[in-house]
Amino acid sequence: MIGTLELKKIMLSVFLFWVAVSISAQGRKVSGTVRDADGSSLPGVTVVEKGTTNGVSTDLDGAFTLTLTGVNPVLVFSSIGYVTIEKTVTSSQTNLQIRMSEDVTVLDDVVVVGYGTVKRSTLTNAVSSVNSDQFVQGAVTSPLQLLQGKVAGLAINTTSGDPNDSGIQLMLRGVSTLTGNQQPLVVIDGVPGTLNNVSVDDIETIDVLKDGSAAAIYGTRGTNGVILITTKKGSTGKATVSYHGYLSLEQISNEIDVLSPDEFRRLPELTDGLVSVINDGGANTVWKDKVFRDAWSHTHHISLQGGDVQTNYYASVNYRKREGIMKNTDQERTTFKIGLDRSFFDGKLSVGGDINYVIVKGSAVDQGAVYFATLTGNPTNPVYDANTGKYSTFYEVENPVRLINEYQKDLKWNEFTSTGKIVYRPIEELSLTALGSLRTYNNNNGTFATRNYDDIHDGQVWREAMYNESKTLELYGQYSKAIKQHDFSILGGYSYNDFEEQNFNLYNYNYPTDALGYAKPGLGMALKEGLASMDGHKFMNKLISFFGRVNYNYDEKYLFSGSLRYEGSSKFGKNHQWGLFYAASGAWRISQEKFMQNIKFVNELKLKVGYGVTGIEPTNPYQSHLRYAFGDPVLINGQWVRTVAPTENANPDLKWEEKHELNIGLDFALFKNRLSGSVDYYRRETRDLLYTYNVPVPPNLASTTLANVGTVENSGIEAVLSGLVVNNRDWKLNLTANFSYNTNKLKKLSNEKYQRDFLELGSTGAPVQKSTHLVKEGGAIGNFYGWKSVGMTESGEWIIEGGEYGDNSSRTVLGNGIPTMRAGFTAALSYKNFDLTVSLRGAFDYQILNQYRMLYETFEKGTQFNYPKTLLDKVYGQYVRKSPAYVSYYIENGDYVKIDNVTLGYNFKLKSSVLQNLRVYLSGLNLYTFTGYKGVDPEVNFNGLTPGMDYYTGYPTTRTFSLGVKIEF
Repeated sequence: MIGTLELKKIMLSVFLFWVAVSISAQGRKVSGTVRDADGSSLPGVTVVEKGTTNGVSTDLDGAFTLTLTGVNPVLVFSSIGYVTIEKTVTSSQTNLQIRMSEDVTVLDDVVVVGYGTVKRSTLTNAVSSVNSDQFVQGAVTSPLQLLQGKVAGLAINTTSGDPNDSGIQLMLRGVSTLTGNQQPLVVIDGVPGTLNNVSVDDIETIDVLKDGSAAAIYGTRGTNGVILITTKKGSTGKATVSYHGYLSLEQISNEIDVLSPDEFRRLPELTDGLVSVINDGGANTVWKDKVFRDAWSHTHHISLQGGDVQTNYYASVNYRKREGIMKNTDQERTTFKIGLDRSFFDGKLSVGGDINYVIVKGSAVDQGAVYFATLTGNPTNPVYDANTGKYSTFYEVENPVRLINEYQKDLKWNEFTSTGKIVYRPIEELSLTALGSLRTYNNNNGTFATRNYDDIHDGQVWREAMYNESKTLELYGQYSKAIKQHDFSILGGYSYNDFEEQNFNLYNYNYPTDALGYAKPGLGMALKEGLASMDGHKFMNKLISFFGRVNYNYDEKYLFSGSLRYEGSSKFGKNHQWGLFYAASGAWRISQEKFMQNIKFVNELKLKVGYGVTGIEPTNPYQSHLRYAFGDPVLINGQWVRTVAPTENANPDLKWEEKHELNIGLDFALFKNRLSGSVDYYRRETRDLLYTYNVPVPPNLASTTLANVGTVENSGIEAVLSGLVVNNRDWKLNLTANFSYNTNKLKKLSNEKYQRDFLELGSTGAPVQKSTHLVKEGGAIGNFYGWKSVGMTESGEWIIEGGEYGDNSSRTVLGNGIPTMRAGFTAALSYKNFDLTVSLRGAFDYQILNQYRMLYETFEKGTQFNYPKTLLDKVYGQYVRKSPAYVSYYIENGDYVKIDNVTLGYNFKLKSSVLQNLRVYLSGLNLYTFTGYKGVDPEVNFNGLTPGMDYYTGYPTTRTFSLGVKIEF
């Protein structure tokens, strides 16, 4: 037996040996290289000693060196897109060779959903996710442009190149309302908000909740879908400084060809004598050269991030200076973001906060008037009168140079958002969350048109100020538990939203001087004489909700999710203050069944079904109440008294519009996850659509009432296919395509109390003055309605199918302004350090009314105007020489395919202890459009009840070229 003394000696020896090993381990350096499965070095891999804050990142050669601090150290290697590895380092190991396998199984990604995340493999809803590596590259003007062509069923149009208005329109799965907002709800880091103060470089991922079962957790705001934006946070490891900057050149995407000065003078010759007299001003003026320019912009983004296992931080500054292609238009924007997260009590309590602040200054012109004057100005007229030196003035057409130079519009606004979040985990399975947010928005716009601006007013001033404030408080808890093959989670919470807005605006004219601009609006005499205007408004509304959700899966094969939201809004009538919104969805992972185990090429096959009910609030508050409006003053007993009268009746039954949606989908991944995709079919019916109906007076006090009556149905198919076609040591090629098809039908417009047979909407503009669209039960929303032309008489009269032009009984459906099909395609190719990304997108089966051609492809106006060159095209063998008319000839097919984004980049391999990564790239946006449409751009308005109208008073879209650099220290 071992004696006591011998036992003490042995224990002492073991202790001394352990101390020696510990000391040697703690001071020992370990180096190594991290490579992928093909042997290529992996830069930017995080290497952290497990259980500590001790860590580094690999350089561009995949190499690292780390001084160990613990006993029996374990190193954790992690990188986005690769499977995390834990490696125990023995005392004899000083040089490690690590191989990381690519995590190409998108079905294992984490997807952000309402109030939490789930693994894509257990997702039961239709949700699309796009991360920062897949974003559209280059000089995008809105975070939404990052998604263009990337998400099946999400239509994103860029309709303007105005630097002060991104012109972005969204529509998810078709038309959902007659009067409300079509825009999806935007949620940023868990808080509903706007995209005004989010820099595109601060965005990590964007998740789109498309179907009703996914969006129902957001109640009355979920009908149009939900876009969840997750911004970048701090990371564990040493501090990292990143810089992204790019220089951009913008040009008009497509110019409308108008007659040159020479062609204008040759009109008698070019028209075979139809035009005999020319209003020749003696000059050679190309008006577009006086109005448009090559616009230069530059953007700079600097970020700092870092932290340890307890604290991490992220801070960034983004500055953008953007010129507009129209002279005297520009914008300067500065965005600040600060985020801090801290954990306490061994990770049981975490506290975090974010502050976002944006300051914007812009300049604008009366762009509609300027663009119209550019297209229609006589090219033989001079800019300035040679005798007086003043601006030349023309009959019925403004001088666009005068409009630009004598008009100053300053746009100034800022937005501040602060968010705080506390998460407490008393036990591993339970998390309790409190989230609060405050968002404020201020603008102060001033516009001054000098006394030289026009010949009617002696100077004009417009002033506008707005303030709005949004407060959010959310409290929720989630309990998750796995018991053998059963895995479930239960979520429950409360949400409170408070919104307030105030506005003031003033218009005045007849000023004694231009020297003060808009700084002294009271100097104008028109307001004192009762000829100008001053107005304002203030409104408030609240939204309170209780919500819950249950997720359950059995053996990772049978999945279920159900949610409820009970919500009350101050916008609703007293009989419908509260509403219940619910959803249920399930999925069957067929690939997990035993009978699929021998089918090796199938990695994932999941069938999913979901049904959800969501809502849309009325756009404005107080619409359920009897509303009055002030009218013109009247003279009573020698005194002027302001009149007041009812304008809309009270409706205590006013409620939300309610959408019921069924979604059936199939997700799949094949050939070791090299090929993956999904197919979804949906059918959505939006009921209780809001619209204003005429009612008799009496018994009603007002002649109109806002009521829930209509029903619209949308149905469609969405498909996504992605393939890693090539994946070897030097080459990688990933192809992704998506397609969507959607149709709509207005099923109901009347009930027993409120009736409307149809809605005639839209306007051609003067001098045609016809409505353009018809909304009717049984028909589609977006239908053009007018006269179908089939020929023209020798005298220039339109020949109309089924009757005569101007006879309402001869009208018919001429097309529809909403595309039924959309598609997107992206090819991502890399060779060693080079990478090339090409993105295409298109829209098909829709029509556009070309207003400019309709109004100006006629010689009837005479030669005080300029004209498009298409004027010289004969219509049915004849020149158009009669008054403009609304006929099908001017409704064109809008189908297009765009080369939307091309980016060529190079990543430098650097051997520097300071400079970690360096990337340069050349990018182009909206490079070319394949289309038969004769306007500037076939991407025109698709929202509202009059889609497909291409007005000639907009701001043309642009083509952008950018040279950029990304640096990481």
